[in-house]
Amino acid sequence: MAGDKYTILFVSEKEEKTRRFRLSKSGLRFLVLVVFVSVVGGITALIYSAGQLKQITDLNADNEKMRSERKEVVEMIRDLQRIQEMDIYVRQSMGVPATKEPVASGGEEFPQTIPVSYLENVPSHVPVYGFVSQLFSEGASSTHQGHTGLDVAAPVQTAVHSTADGLVVFSGWHYPYGNLIIISHGNGYFSLYGHNVQNLVKEKQRVKRGELIALVGETGVTSGPHLHFEIWKDGKVVDPAFFIAEYRSDYMTLEDDEKK
Repeated sequence: MAGDKYTILFVSEKEEKTRRFRLSKSGLRFLVLVVFVSVVGGITALIYSAGQLKQITDLNADNEKMRSERKEVVEMIRDLQRIQEMDIYVRQSMGVPATKEPVASGGEEFPQTIPVSYLENVPSHVPVYGFVSQLFSEGASSTHQGHTGLDVAAPVQTAVHSTADGLVVFSGWHYPYGNLIIISHGNGYFSLYGHNVQNLVKEKQRVKRGELIALVGETGVTSGPHLHFEIWKDGKVVDPAFFIAEYRSDYMTLEDDEKK
């Protein structure tokens, strides 16, 4: 019977004691089976936990993507509302019925008291000198939000000038741009000046190219004093740097810095 018994010794190095356990062949088999099942069960549990963790990670990533897409949709809706509100202000100021298409050619519906000159009415004058802190970007992606104009950082109270001859169609408070001025230049051109600390012109006032119209501020939603400047052509926003050489120079410099 001695051949059917197995002795397991546990020796303590500190206490110098020895403990003996005797197992029969069937008991040893049972012990090995228990250890095997425990190891397999542990591995299975780890694999299952890893799978569950991956599912949770994927769900969190999907939720984050959905939140990001929802945010982009909300921003698009806000932009659409802003454009619609701007269109209403322009139509009301120019006496154009809301059912008509926007004035795009500087023709009969542009006030006859303001002559349209291709030299003076095309936006080209620098509205404010400063550092271009944010560039124009028409589109938006997962890593970059669209920006419909140029942000020019400058000290509060810096003079803001009209970029071209035109008619002030809006001068007042507008979210998120705070004190805002919109000027119609004819030929489908409009310019927008936002975050002013003070507007110096009134609606339906005629202005000349380079005329003082406002002072730089940080009203509305902004992180610091600057001018938010936009140019619209035939109902679409365009890059101001294409019209104003000084901003185009800053634009290229900033682009080069970003590429480095």
